Amino acid sequence: MTTVIVMLEELGTLVPLTAEEAAARFSAREWTPGGRPRGGVETSWDKDGVGAWIRTSGGGTVSVSFAVWIRDVDESGYFDDLEAAYEEGERVLAGFLPAIERSSFAGRLAEAGRTAEDEDEFIALRRWTLDGRTLTAGVVQHDTDLPVMVVVALEAAPARAGRRGATPAAAGGPSRPSPQARVKPIGFYREMDAHYDAAWGGPVPAPASGEGRYPVAELAGYLASGHPLLDVTELTTDVIGGAFRVPGGSSVLTDGAFVWRADLAEYVGHHRIALPEDFLRAARENGFRVPPADHEVLLPLSVEVGDLLGFRAAP
Repeated sequence: MTTVIVMLEELGTLVPLTAEEAAARFSAREWTPGGRPRGGVETSWDKDGVGAWIRTSGGGTVSVSFAVWIRDVDESGYFDDLEAAYEEGERVLAGFLPAIERSSFAGRLAEAGRTAEDEDEFIALRRWTLDGRTLTAGVVQHDTDLPVMVVVALEAAPARAGRRGATPAAAGGPSRPSPQARVKPIGFYREMDAHYDAAWGGPVPAPASGEGRYPVAELAGYLASGHPLLDVTELTTDVIGGAFRVPGGSSVLTDGAFVWRADLAEYVGHHRIALPEDFLRAARENGFRVPPADHEVLLPLSVEVGDLLGFRAAP
């Protein structure tokens, strides 16, 4: 817990809070990088069993989150007492809150209210404002089963609320891409969300179905370094064989022409799944380096993709 408090105290001094400066502070405090760079910035860090992630939304909002406790399945691969996990998470959170209230920034904290959406997302929650930013500590469950986690997040703007970090724009799930869409969705497989349109990926491809069609490391790196459009807090699990979990896995990235989920890079790296040939051709033509794009380009794309997936930012 001390490790997290020290980093929060470091991050609280950054004005503005940027991904580059946050990464530099993690490095200076000897956190171990996880090898998930985006835009040239390492975004995944680990120290003393605590995971941390730096995320930047398409609108430029930077958030740094920590998973200070995780209850996953036991060694047998099975665990059926979710209520016990909730209770343990609440105990961990209660033990962590005094450290926040004794920290160097405690005098700058102001209690913030919770929203109706928070009741759906969090099992227990405390939220404060900190010099115009939002500090959240809570017990969260992003799926209907494990893991249950205690998370702490510092955001440079008020948190987005709702399902998986966003709110449905309308009932009935996502709409189909319009003919005027400027980006093409790939890798949004039906096993990940039943509302995904078949045109966005259909069923997840079989393992090794893309074997020999692309250089694995180069393509996985290309996918991982896409520009962030939508930042989603959901922890996703490998739907093929449970080989990996990805924090923020259903977040959306882009190269300006295609959009994909953040966890698609792991499906390429672990399972070498097939991907559309037009996307592979574009990645090759780009030399497996995502082209640069500025805020003025990414912002309208993030709005377009949010509409496409049926989500909107909370007011």
